[in-house]
Amino acid sequence: MAGRNEHLVVIMLEPMPMGEEFEIWPPHITLVPWFPCDDGQRLDETLVKVASRHKNFVVEAGKVETWGGKKKYEAQKINDGGELGRLHWDIFHSLEKNGFPLHQKDFLGERYTPHIALRNRLQKGQALERGREIAIAKFTLVKQLRLKDSGRMIKSPVKDYELS
Repeated sequence: MAGRNEHLVVIMLEPMPMGEEFEIWPPHITLVPWFPCDDGQRLDETLVKVASRHKNFVVEAGKVETWGGKKKYEAQKINDGGELGRLHWDIFHSLEKNGFPLHQKDFLGERYTPHIALRNRLQKGQALERGREIAIAKFTLVKQLRLKDSGRMIKSPVKDYELS
């Protein structure tokens, strides 16, 4: 049985076909967390405009840290010269301004820390070599369907947005 439809915007670090369903996240950098969408066309137009305002850039894989209570989460920080932060801000503010209120705002804006999630209760990923360059040429809209009966979260990439 279907539950809530939610979306988020990420940078996928491994290619994934549009529409392919998954439960365990592949390596990615979250740009903005979950938000509801009741107008797919307005959302697409908003993200197209954001992508057109940003050029391709490069970030670096940083150090691995443990986060959260009992340090149960492991993440690899991303060293950013500012471009990733500006992209995050632009997406965040554009979504909010266009009627897509974001959830979990505690770590957005000035508190945004770009990272790759490595370990949580569902996964154990491999860190990238520290200092490795990561080319950023696009971001991806991902749809998540939360199943009411099981609580499972089925995710699938919807569209890539190429930076100019």
